[in-house]
Amino acid sequence: MQTFWLVRHAHRLDFSEPEWFDRAIYPYDPPLSPQGHDRAVWLAQKLSDIKVDRIYTSPFLRTIQTADPLARLLKLPIQLEWGLCEWLCQDWTTEFPTTTPIDELLRYYPNIDAGYQSRLVPCYPETTDALNIRLNIIAQKLNDNGDRTIAIAHKGSVLGIVAALTSNDDWLAHDLPCGGIIKLVKEGDRWSGVVDG
Repeated sequence: MQTFWLVRHAHRLDFSEPEWFDRAIYPYDPPLSPQGHDRAVWLAQKLSDIKVDRIYTSPFLRTIQTADPLARLLKLPIQLEWGLCEWLCQDWTTEFPTTTPIDELLRYYPNIDAGYQSRLVPCYPETTDALNIRLNIIAQKLNDNGDRTIAIAHKGSVLGIVAALTSNDDWLAHDLPCGGIIKLVKEGDRWSGVVDG
């Protein structure tokens, strides 16, 4: 049985400190807040007993920091996948977002698989149609692995992947909180999902 655990990143610093954006080197790449770090540790404890083959995250710092405690616990690499990234719309960013460089990330997160190549890199700016196409493609690419996967991404990406795999657009209206989990299970050719946490 193939299983996906899709997780929205934990609480980010600029949610509680909006002024962080004005002084940031990478303003579109905020870290987790202290509350978010606590949630990442909780997620690691909650998911530590499940059998996992791979951990994917978007290349944004908040998703990497959410995955890091679990990756260390399970001794698995973190594979940075641009296909899981936030919606790259002009309302949220003025350009393709610059994320923390890989050499800097590796100093703090040695579990990152520096050799992994993203299966999909979106274009900027991204329309809603382009976002939906991207999430359908990345859902199928992850599905093709046939393994047990944890993917840590952003609210829209998580819900878009769930909607794509279950063929149920009702998921797109779901309110998934920071650190929220959706478990997807494939039985035969059908995926079903349940919110967990």
